[in-house]
Amino acid sequence: MLTLSTRLKAILGVLVLATTAFTAVSVTHPGEAQAAGCIDGGNYQSVNLPSGTTRFPSSGYLKTTSRCQDINLSASPWHAPQTVRAIKVCFRTAGCQDHWTNVRDSGWYEIATNVKDGTEYYFKFYSYGKWYGTVAD
Repeated sequence: MLTLSTRLKAILGVLVLATTAFTAVSVTHPGEAQAAGCIDGGNYQSVNLPSGTTRFPSSGYLKTTSRCQDINLSASPWHAPQTVRAIKVCFRTAGCQDHWTNVRDSGWYEIATNVKDGTEYYFKFYSYGKWYGTVAD
């Protein structure tokens, strides 16, 4: 018969394994961990891209903050139907990235990395469909 101490140790071991397995499965995109640190302090904003446009914001620029080192974007999973969107960042002084990032229905994506604080930019979308999401920069 197992003692109470042995049973508690066994239960604790199972809980640790279950938590570790859950944590490993929950991060699905490389940018999620970095973006989580950015949005913890409320440093994010909604993206509402109307149909027929490929630029957000429609005029002017967003500006990076000291809270994040990267520009992160997440699709809003509550809005249906979401589709995969190819997105790139265009910088006010350096032009657009040469590659597109495919953003799906959920999860955070690093769209640009190692971006200096105070950098002005906008998002360019490959298609004209309506899209909702969140940006952390």
